[in-house]
Amino acid sequence: MRKRSLLIFTLLALFLTFAERASAADAAKIKQGEKLFAERQCTACHAIQGKGGPVGPDLTKVGSRRDEAWLKKFLPDPKSVAPETMMPPFRGTKEELDALVAYLLSLK
Repeated sequence: MRKRSLLIFTLLALFLTFAERASAADAAKIKQGEKLFAERQCTACHAIQGKGGPVGPDLTKVGSRRDEAWLKKFLPDPKSVAPETMMPPFRGTKEELDALVAYLLSLK
């Protein structure tokens, strides 16, 4: 019984360590995405929590309305999803797109 308890404790400790590292990595990616959102001047058209432009949709709760696959398709080629959109395509690396998507998904 003691060995089983030790095994469970060890597995739990490993899981928590991994979860902390994953959370830190996720937080860093979200922060990078937030920075890209500002640098690319997305707020010229999009508002978040009442701050930003009125041209594009409000993105305050976009993470509740859209999923990762939709955002990864839409951002680099908006007209392929919404032909009437005025939004320019996102130009950046895959890592930058991943970070921007992580940030947008965090907006719930």
